[in-house]
Amino acid sequence: MESKPVKAQRATVRFFDGLEVDGYRMPNGEFRVGVVGASEVLGYSRNWLGRVLKKSGNTVKALRSFGFTEKTEKVVTQSVRGGGTEAETVSLEDFNRLIVYATFKGKKAALALQLSLTKMALNDFFRDAFGEVPLSIEEKRQLFYEAYAAVISPENWREMDREDILRLALAGDEPQVRWGLWNR
Repeated sequence: MESKPVKAQRATVRFFDGLEVDGYRMPNGEFRVGVVGASEVLGYSRNWLGRVLKKSGNTVKALRSFGFTEKTEKVVTQSVRGGGTEAETVSLEDFNRLIVYATFKGKKAALALQLSLTKMALNDFFRDAFGEVPLSIEEKRQLFYEAYAAVISPENWREMDREDILRLALAGDEPQVRWGLWNR
């Protein structure tokens, strides 16, 4: 029996212009990430994680080895016109494990995401240790973007625009994944 979707609040979590995921806040305050956005931001096709979760192949086994729980939760958000929009979500902990997995599998977008998040967090801790004022959210987005771009295109990222960098990072599935060979 499939459980009924939980009513949740939806917001766009923007890392920088063009790189974002759908975020959801559950009634208990927990934050979750949409399955489609998680797939895309890691450099996979939008239906990658949904496909992986429906099968019990090597990818799921590998994800489990990283501590991935496979627990998704369906949510529904109310639209202005009265209808609800449904989405499948994963926890922030599982999203973090997906980032690590995709990095391990060589996804450049995931590596850029991981290194950018780590750089931001380390910067915050060091600023605090030296009594400096925390960066504003816009300063954090700029720091994040610079770290992300440097990973995606280390040679000439400063000359590229954001769309070029995102196109390099989020190219979609490699041919073997597109043809269903990803789980063999």
